[in-house]
Amino acid sequence: MNTKFLVLLVFIFSNSLWSQNNTFAIQNSNFLVFISANSFDEPKSNIQGSQYINKDFLPSSFSCLSEKTPPIRYNVFKDEMEFILDSKLYYAKKVDSCIIAVGNNSYRYFDSYDKENKSGYMMILNKMNNPKYTLYKKEKVKFVPEYIPNSTYGKEKPASYVIDKSKYYIQMPDGMTEFPMKKSELLKLFPNHKESIESFINDKKTSFSQESKLIELIDFINTL
Repeated sequence: MNTKFLVLLVFIFSNSLWSQNNTFAIQNSNFLVFISANSFDEPKSNIQGSQYINKDFLPSSFSCLSEKTPPIRYNVFKDEMEFILDSKLYYAKKVDSCIIAVGNNSYRYFDSYDKENKSGYMMILNKMNNPKYTLYKKEKVKFVPEYIPNSTYGKEKPASYVIDKSKYYIQMPDGMTEFPMKKSELLKLFPNHKESIESFINDKKTSFSQESKLIELIDFINTL
């Protein structure tokens, strides 16, 4: 049997089983309401690429819900958590006090996470319990419009969704700040531990462009 077909069959069966057993609990939750989006039959499009970094619906849980929750996927472009119920696509209501686990990743929604008061879901990167400083990643997918050249020498390009460069943020005791891309700027955030942090960065040869190194660095800062 075709592997992709088998995976799809398993997903449809598991989602149907979840829907039958848990529809009432979710719809009657007094904490989190799910907002209907549209039909699951996604319209065909000539746009290349995807609004998702991962299109799979994955097992989920909500820290603010005791009920079982359906498989979910994160629509990065629309910044929505999606799931299927009765063959329709739904969005989860955005609640800033709730951590949503989707597969191996965990997300938290923020009404405002930067100086421009942008809102959205942020992925939690460090896995420590109750850290003083939390490292977040803001994933991005951008839309690139169709390009039609003005002359016959140019090459036409279709519209597309493209995974953009992620941004990293630190949640400090007094609020969220974008992760500095320079060591000197990072040290200004922790003036009382400047020497220890600088020594760690030098010893570990910490690269500020490598996610695993940023996680390692924040985990160390949380021990100070």
